Amino acid sequence: MIPARKKRALRILLVSNHRRFKINFRAHPWASELAARGHDVDVMCHANTERWRTKIEKVENFRIIESPDLLIGALRQGWDPVCAYRRLRFLRQENKQYDLIHCLDTRLAVVWPALAYAREKKIPIVSDWIDWWGHGGLIKERRPLWYQWLFAGVEVFFEEYYRNKLDGLTTISHALAERGAGLGVPRERCVVVPGGANLRNFARVPNQAQSRRMLGIAEDAPVVCFSGLDVLIDLPMAVKAFEILRETDKRIVLLLVGPTERDARNMVSNRDSLKGIKAVGPVAYKELPSYLSAADVFLMPYTQKVSNVGRWPNKIGDYMCIGRPTISNPVGEVKRLFERFPIGGLCEETPEGMAAAARDYLDDGARAVRTGMYAREVAEKVFSWEKLIVGLENWYYALVEGRLGAARQPKPASPALLVHHPINTAGARR
Repeated sequence: MIPARKKRALRILLVSNHRRFKINFRAHPWASELAARGHDVDVMCHANTERWRTKIEKVENFRIIESPDLLIGALRQGWDPVCAYRRLRFLRQENKQYDLIHCLDTRLAVVWPALAYAREKKIPIVSDWIDWWGHGGLIKERRPLWYQWLFAGVEVFFEEYYRNKLDGLTTISHALAERGAGLGVPRERCVVVPGGANLRNFARVPNQAQSRRMLGIAEDAPVVCFSGLDVLIDLPMAVKAFEILRETDKRIVLLLVGPTERDARNMVSNRDSLKGIKAVGPVAYKELPSYLSAADVFLMPYTQKVSNVGRWPNKIGDYMCIGRPTISNPVGEVKRLFERFPIGGLCEETPEGMAAAARDYLDDGARAVRTGMYAREVAEKVFSWEKLIVGLENWYYALVEGRLGAARQPKPASPALLVHHPINTAGARR
C-alpha cells in the first residue's frame, strides 16, 4: 500500500455516468490509487443491465455501487431521471458524510442526486470534463441527425450549466479547461488531469509471439493495430493507411481490437483488403494486453476537429504500456504529448502520411524497439496513475481545506497540469 500524505484520510464519492464495464479509464484507476493511499472511496456507476436493484461490490479496497437504470444499451449514460432519484435515495439511506463528491460528468443522473446530497450535507462538490460534446463536438460524430435536432440543446445545457455552480473542475484537456474558465469556473479551481497509464492492468506485457499465436497471426507478419471501445470516428483513416501499406507488402496485418469485422467491411475500398484484417471485436479491459502485444506499430488517427481538440485519447496510455511506437496527428493534447515525449511519430492528417510514418518504423526495427521502450518508460515515470493521482490528491486537500480562493471569482492564472515528472527524451530520437 502506498501511504497517503500525513493528513487525515478523505471520504470520497466518485459519481460516473458510465456503465460498470466502461469505468476502467477514469473512475476505477482513480479509486484504486486513492484507496491505495489510504482514502475511503466509493464509485457510483450505472449497472450494465440491471434495472431494479442496487449492487454493491468491494474491489481493491474501495466500493463500486452499481445503480439500476430503466434505459437500455448506450442510453444508460446518465439520462434516466428514475436512476437519479434512486441514487439520491440510496445516498440518504446510507447517510455517509463524505469529505468530497466528484461528479465524473454533469448529466442528469449524475449531477442532480450528487448536488442535492452535497447541499444537504454541506459537502464540497466538483465535476470532471472529459469530452467536448456540444457546439460542434462529439454530438455531431456520435449521434444521428434526428437526435441532434431534438436533444442537442439538452446535451449542451447539462454539459455547461453546472460547471460554475460547483466548487471546482477537473478536465482531461487544456481546451476544456479554457472552456470551463470561459463559463465562469475560477482558473485557480480548475486543474487538468490527463488520461493515465494503467500499469496495474499492464504490469505484465505478454510476449509478442505468444499473442500472435493466440490470434492466428504469422510471427513474421508486420502488424499495425487500432483499438477502440466505442469512439471510432477516426478509424476510416487507419483502414485506408493499412490499404496503402498493403499495396507494397501483402503480409501486413491490420489488427482491430474493439471494432468488428463488419466495421472493417464497411470501410475498405476493396474486398481483397479484408484478407489482411484481423478484427477481434470488443475485448474485456483486463484482456487487452494479450491482444495489443501482437502489434509492431499502433495507428491512432487524430484529425483536426473540435471533438479531438477537446478530448484525450485514453488508449494512448495502453499503447505506451505495451511498449510500441504510435503514429498520430499533431492535434490538441496529442500534439502536446508527442512534442514533449517522442513516443512515436506525428504525421500529416492523411492516410498517405500515416502509412509513410508507420512504414518508417516497420522498416527500422531497432528504432521501433527504442521508441517502444521509451514509451513504456514514459508510462511508468510520468503517466502512471500512481504518479498522476498525487496531484489530484493534493488538489482535493487544497479544496477541502479551503486553500483555492473564492469559488465564484475567476482568476487570471492558467489551469495547472498534473504532469510534472520530466525524464530524458534523448533515447527515443532517431
